[in-house]
Amino acid sequence: MSAEVLDENSVGSPSRATSVYEWIRERIIDGTLPPGERIREREVAEKLQVSRVPVREALPQLESEGYITTTPRRGAVVTHVTLRAATELFDVRSSLEVLAARLAAEACSKGASADRLREVLSEALQATEADEAVHIADVNSRLHEEILALSGNSLLQKLMTPVNGHVRRLFHIAADRDQHELHREHIAIVEAILRGQGDLAAALSYAHVEQSRNECLAIIGGS
Repeated sequence: MSAEVLDENSVGSPSRATSVYEWIRERIIDGTLPPGERIREREVAEKLQVSRVPVREALPQLESEGYITTTPRRGAVVTHVTLRAATELFDVRSSLEVLAARLAAEACSKGASADRLREVLSEALQATEADEAVHIADVNSRLHEEILALSGNSLLQKLMTPVNGHVRRLFHIAADRDQHELHREHIAIVEAILRGQGDLAAALSYAHVEQSRNECLAIIGGS
């Protein structure tokens, strides 16, 4: 296993444990560490050129957020995305993301800048046209996060922070959906937000989440 020096400043981490947590979390989200994979403290420590202490300290947070489970015999293992977990995730999304879209539209109607949202939507188009599956999953996640940021509701953003990682992981798992149709749905939502049409943005967001629910649960249920 080749070494990878951990750069805390590059990820904005206040501690090595946080940096290790973020490193492992990102690799679970993008599938580099697949479901069922063991997280071996020694191997992670060697790869990141840190002691095993911050690795050990990072694992409880990963477990509390549902990315790993620990057992006496196998240690830390990457969790599988179950049908139940995905269903619960969509239940949360159908409420909080719809609220975020409505608030983002209201913010735009009051003059808030949506430049970042436009930029991410443009990047999503380029990724979709290039059929870059990994990039599509990441940029689509960022699009939802930009809508959340534009909402201006700090409590909503805090509530969605742990949810967003699982949404990103789900996007990677279900990357073989019709990405062009997904992008058209995103365009409609963003346009409603930019026009300040809160009710329409919320309705489109709800329909988008429910369509994603149907597609993703079918993929997970059939895997």
